[in-house]
Amino acid sequence: MVQIGVIGTGSMGGMLVRTFIESRAAAPEEIIAYNRTTSRATALSRETGIRIGRDCQDVAREAGVVFLCVRPCEVKDVLRELGDALSSQILLISIAAEVPLADLHAWTDARVVRVIPTLTSEVLKGASLVAFGERATAADRDLVRTLLKAIGRAVEVEEEAFELLTLLTSCGPAFIAAMMKEFAAAAVRRGAVSPALADLLVTETLAGTAGLLEKEESSFDEVISRVATEGGITAKGVAVISEEGPRVFDAMIAAALGEEE
Repeated sequence: MVQIGVIGTGSMGGMLVRTFIESRAAAPEEIIAYNRTTSRATALSRETGIRIGRDCQDVAREAGVVFLCVRPCEVKDVLRELGDALSSQILLISIAAEVPLADLHAWTDARVVRVIPTLTSEVLKGASLVAFGERATAADRDLVRTLLKAIGRAVEVEEEAFELLTLLTSCGPAFIAAMMKEFAAAAVRRGAVSPALADLLVTETLAGTAGLLEKEESSFDEVISRVATEGGITAKGVAVISEEGPRVFDAMIAAALGEEE
């Protein structure tokens, strides 16, 4: 297995390290990481057994593939700091949402890939968006797909679609949790159920519905038709969602894309 480097061990960087190890996509000794806040990297090393680099150049020199998990505003400076240590022999995978492939190509000689991971990879589920740079090889593509499939699903898309599709993947857990929170709260407002019980029931129902969709490869409409008999209480509730939902979700996406500013 190629040595994996991780620069930036914050929320997403740390998550990737843990899930690569948990899924056995990589062994601890095959991962080297660096973080400017030394204590954070040290804590991750103690937890997982990975090695810690002296600096980001040390990571680049030892790894064949480097995950760059820093904030978008830091990407250019980190690549400048890496300098010649990040050569064309290295595959650079950037998770910075707002830094396009064109900029990455301009700032480094490395072969580059953009990946938008999702927090749900923490439980080895969810979809990571992938766009390959023009210098990426067939072997690079296979490696990235293998790593990401170990922690969920790798979905290759056009880079231009990243902003919109990120709302369905990386932002999705927050949106779905917010919807489920309001679903449970609506029952609580009726006074017949405690918040804790409502949250539990909605959570279990959400998990079960996702499993049903995945296991049986059912469509949304198929699941609805199996539960919502004509004229029944479920059908009445679904009718309200069908009527009100488009307005709510169109507004949500517009707000997230900044179209209402």
